[in-house]
Amino acid sequence: MTRMRINARLSCVPGRLALLLGAVLALGLFSVAAKAADEADIARGGRLFDNWIAELKERPPLAPNPRYKAPKDLNQINEAGWRCVSCHGWDYQGLKRQATGPLAKAGLEDPARLASVLRDPRHQYENRLSERDIADLFAFLQNGMIDMSEHIDPEGKRPLGDKSREAVLFATICANCHGMDGQRIASMAPLGTLVRGNPQEALHKILNGHPAEKMPALRFLPISRIWDLLAYAHALPDRDQAASIARGGRLYDNWQKETGARPKTYRHPAYPRIAAFAAMPKMNWRCKECHGWDYKGSAGIYGSGTHRTGIKGVRAMAGGRPADILAILTDANHRFHGTNWFRSPLSYRDLIDLANFISRGQIDMDLYIDRKTGHALGNPQRRRMEFNVLCATCHGRNGKALPTGKDIGDVARSNPWEALHKIRNGHPDEAMPALHALDSQMLVDILAYAQTLPE
Repeated sequence: MTRMRINARLSCVPGRLALLLGAVLALGLFSVAAKAADEADIARGGRLFDNWIAELKERPPLAPNPRYKAPKDLNQINEAGWRCVSCHGWDYQGLKRQATGPLAKAGLEDPARLASVLRDPRHQYENRLSERDIADLFAFLQNGMIDMSEHIDPEGKRPLGDKSREAVLFATICANCHGMDGQRIASMAPLGTLVRGNPQEALHKILNGHPAEKMPALRFLPISRIWDLLAYAHALPDRDQAASIARGGRLYDNWQKETGARPKTYRHPAYPRIAAFAAMPKMNWRCKECHGWDYKGSAGIYGSGTHRTGIKGVRAMAGGRPADILAILTDANHRFHGTNWFRSPLSYRDLIDLANFISRGQIDMDLYIDRKTGHALGNPQRRRMEFNVLCATCHGRNGKALPTGKDIGDVARSNPWEALHKIRNGHPDEAMPALHALDSQMLVDILAYAQTLPE
């Protein structure tokens, strides 16, 4: 029985009897701890330490934890502020920003003492965890924490294990979900990237599992094997940058089509109510619809005409840190963030690809297309052969072979900025190849040739 239910029942009992019943209940409240905690209890306690809100499938408290000092760019302040790890760290040594020190077993003789600590003014966990939750969290604090510095170099963040020893363990247990390259799960960063960024978090999750997920807890294995498994995961590859940038360009074009998502049925909150496509969610949720095919928004080709919104472009973010762009994509204005109870429109991988495109995939269209005339600043005859080899296979030599959509010559003339974007990044959810790895002038010459094709 949770403490909330106990308190609710006691509120209906007169004075002294309530005190007596309260004392009796207090004596038996943590009877769960009477049996020795096993590895499953300890692992569950580790998941509660990680994120008890997710593990229990609860909504976060309505108000932020008053003691938590949240980073300015954090969107889910309520949830983050109530996680144990947010203040005490993945290595259990505390965080300077939160003014916390190493977690110690001293003073926590039993779950009842832990419950008292969690209810104090600093923690304010009254009624939030059941007796079983507290018993499991106690089991983890007493028996589940390890000295991370014995297994991970704190300076270089490198696991001290041997990556060559546990390839089979990874292939048989981890790869089923993560894939052999660690990149199968789209809702997270590639596993190798995550482990290199925070090996302490990865080690904690290997030992205890992921809150509310099917990831198995492996703490029953000898720590030497866990150590080597972490080293193997640490060596897995990052996502290929060129592929990520090109896919990000397709997401910028039309993420709903690229991801196969159900089209939005309501206007994007940041899209002006009086703009031309306010009643068309499939249009106003596209990045290009606000920021333009030339990425300059109100300062570019979308500064006037049907597509005018008055919204600035993304050119200023070219060369920026993808992590900073990711924070903007998930802010309250863009609405591409999710929670445990609200799924983000884009997966983590989608967001990373989009951020990589904005950071590293943009070009200054004015260098390649005359803004006033729309003429491509290339030689239309110099790349005729390349057009016939690369493009005509699908579009035909006259650009009219595809039964759907506009003829390529019409697109190249009416919207050369869109055409060049698609030449470089491909078309969302289509087999059209992305050519941005080729010489930019070659691509502009191909665009110039496409503009000569018949109507």
